[in-house]
Amino acid sequence: MIHLKNIKNQLPNEMNAIFSELNVLKFLRQTSICKQKGYSPAIIFTFLFSLVFKGKTLNQVLSGREADQYMKKDTVYRLMNDPHNNWRSFLLRFSASVIEKIHRLTDPSTHLRTLVLDDSTFYRNRSQKVPGLARLWDHALQKGYKGYRMLTLGFSDGYSFIPIDFGLLSGKNQVNQKQAESDQRTSGAKRFKEAQRSMPDVAIEMVQRALDQGVYASHVLMDKWFTSPKMIDRLHDLGIHTLGMAKNGKTQYFYQRRLYKLSELYQKSIKEYCQEAIISSIIVQPSSGKTPVKIVFVKNRNNQSAWLALMTDDLTLSSQEIVKTYSVRWDIETFFKVSKSLLHLSQEPQTRNYQALICHTTIVFTRYILLSWQQRCANDERTLGGLFYELADQIKELDWSVALLELMDILQAVSEKASHKLQDFIESQLQLWIDTLPNYIKAYLPNLVCET
Repeated sequence: MIHLKNIKNQLPNEMNAIFSELNVLKFLRQTSICKQKGYSPAIIFTFLFSLVFKGKTLNQVLSGREADQYMKKDTVYRLMNDPHNNWRSFLLRFSASVIEKIHRLTDPSTHLRTLVLDDSTFYRNRSQKVPGLARLWDHALQKGYKGYRMLTLGFSDGYSFIPIDFGLLSGKNQVNQKQAESDQRTSGAKRFKEAQRSMPDVAIEMVQRALDQGVYASHVLMDKWFTSPKMIDRLHDLGIHTLGMAKNGKTQYFYQRRLYKLSELYQKSIKEYCQEAIISSIIVQPSSGKTPVKIVFVKNRNNQSAWLALMTDDLTLSSQEIVKTYSVRWDIETFFKVSKSLLHLSQEPQTRNYQALICHTTIVFTRYILLSWQQRCANDERTLGGLFYELADQIKELDWSVALLELMDILQAVSEKASHKLQDFIESQLQLWIDTLPNYIKAYLPNLVCET
């Protein structure tokens, strides 16, 4: 096994190059994520980042037979549990830097740059003492669970999705209501306070932080849970448009000086025949909002006799552009699937600390960003899942290749200290061994030669 001093070499070759290209570790230093002594945060961060490609959890690696080659478990958890580490600032700065690079690869005249807002489940069913742990409802599986709601904000240009910010939010039915940190001035304590707040308020602050960080986007895409006249007004005040699916509920809208519900507006809307999916559209004024909106009615694929309504405050968009832009929202669903199925979201850490969950989730988001960037740069036809498995296979090959190189270094170091006669014997035997290696090993290790 490779010693921890060469931990960066345990990354897959392609991922190691992207680590340097995107200056991942530079953003750790910029956000003052540090330790007083011992292993540096860069080494521990890289170690945690690479776990998923090894196919092992943190506990399996640090409790296995090679545990003496790594740092102790307490060393890792001290970094993860430290409430002073501002992981949100790190993720914001890093994602904004990658998005800026992506802007150069996208033609703004053909693709809208959007922010995507959604929430997903964060299961912790076996936990009891994690602060803020709550009993929540999974609407997709129609069952209850213990954990958090992971509110996520990401950027998409129709090709790549980059997660920007997240919050692990609690609920009313909390299992454990104790405070996460005693010092309320720390970043960890502020994140925990955020977990007790309403989801719309946290979402607005996420969008504000992204815009302040320099992330350029023209629209915020969201599903019907978030879309409301009040939400549209608040985002409009931030200088960004909203595009989401409208609820067929009790909300009323002014049309020709009369109030109508959404189902009634469907009968009043103007029919369109330019596209099969689009039924009709109408411009109205919400009774509980100050911003006029355009509503486009489209066919429901799951029920041909039913319809869905897309709502936006950008009145300059055509119905076709509204439908095309809203389809980009699916990128965040793909992100949730990949993060949970492949990148071990909520599965790796065995911890009772809320700040450690924040740290772990940030690392998972970083993994996805690097995979997304690699796929984008190579114009890769492989899915993120296929790309992930190839990198996981590559790191298995990398272990024995680096180990062979270290063995060579040891033999050459012994040879240099030996007598000339013994040195010649060692070098001749080593060269003979190299000559008998299979060709695929020689091809993978082109520098495996003996100096004479």
